Amino acid sequence: MSQPPYPLLDLIRDDDFITWVRKPNPESNAFWQRYLESYPRQKATVELARQYINLIAEDTGRDLPTMKQRKKMWEEVKNTIRSENSDN
Repeated sequence: MSQPPYPLLDLIRDDDFITWVRKPNPESNAFWQRYLESYPRQKATVELARQYINLIAEDTGRDLPTMKQRKKMWEEVKNTIRSENSDN
């Protein structure tokens, strides 16, 4: 993953972030709490990444998205970014 603050695309590709979203533990909760305290403007980005990951997991009934699902999620994110950029 790149250096903070992490872009949306890095978050949804990161196995540690995905694991935190789907199976948080005290250590990962503490890390992301510190991250959000350090980068409060990233709250919306982190929440959007969490939503993408949870939607894929709920859609498939699995805890972690497969590579195919990650690619699909990545394409959806790229389309969203393109759409937002074309609206500006």
